[in-house]
Amino acid sequence: MVVPTPFLSNISKSQQLSRQVVLNTRPVHQQAVLNQLLQSQGATILSFPSIEIVGCDPTEFHLNLSQNINHYDIALFVSRNAVDGAFKFMRADELLSHLEFGVIGESTYQALAAQVSHLTPRLIHSPNQSQTLYNSEGLLAAAKLQQVAGKNIIIFRGQQGRNLLGDELRSRHASVDYCEVYRRQLPYYEANHYQELCHQGSPTIVVFTSTEGMQNTMEAVDRYSYRQLLKTPWLLISERMRESAVNLGHNGSIIIAKNASDEGIQLAITKWISEQTV
Repeated sequence: MVVPTPFLSNISKSQQLSRQVVLNTRPVHQQAVLNQLLQSQGATILSFPSIEIVGCDPTEFHLNLSQNINHYDIALFVSRNAVDGAFKFMRADELLSHLEFGVIGESTYQALAAQVSHLTPRLIHSPNQSQTLYNSEGLLAAAKLQQVAGKNIIIFRGQQGRNLLGDELRSRHASVDYCEVYRRQLPYYEANHYQELCHQGSPTIVVFTSTEGMQNTMEAVDRYSYRQLLKTPWLLISERMRESAVNLGHNGSIIIAKNASDEGIQLAITKWISEQTV
């Protein structure tokens, strides 16, 4: 349970999360910014990455990606890892000028902008012209993806990713190929790693940004910790994940962030804590 924080409205912003212990289950290389944001408000962070990102086994298509990419009109990237993985096999200065780009998430945009100069004119925007689209549904709502009949589209993703993007774009009569450039796996932990991590205090909130990460975390802990986590509030990044949480047996509070950005997660946690003390 969340430890009550009385009179939160009278506490400085830097101390709003001072009684919270946040279990961050994001991949280790994606934790730093969120950890800093939450720590700036007084939270204690327990780092427990539940997904390890590893490179794919390259195929002939990957090895010739610099040439193969030129057959496409649109390249979509579902994550920052997809950008990093794709550019291991191609160079930005070799991309033809007709290629347009779509991304999901602010961190994905930032990763692609670091690779591709003058990205914005070639970027597929959301209906409100924001460069940030936080899920597949948001990207599919973009104006430039409404009329894609005859277009060749490549989607860079991890292995066993969602098929929503490809299925919907094919229904709009586009030709779609997936290119899987990384895979996710459960990191190796010693049997008592989680218990040692929590020796000074159990988490009051758990951050999950994928269903796979949720499942991996519950697989990695002992039976007692499993039961405790089922009662702990979980921060999720979509309503779709709520059903997965229920299927795992979770019966604690659910916090849904409006988007998966670090700032969006921080805001959702802070707002939820404030509401618990009203």
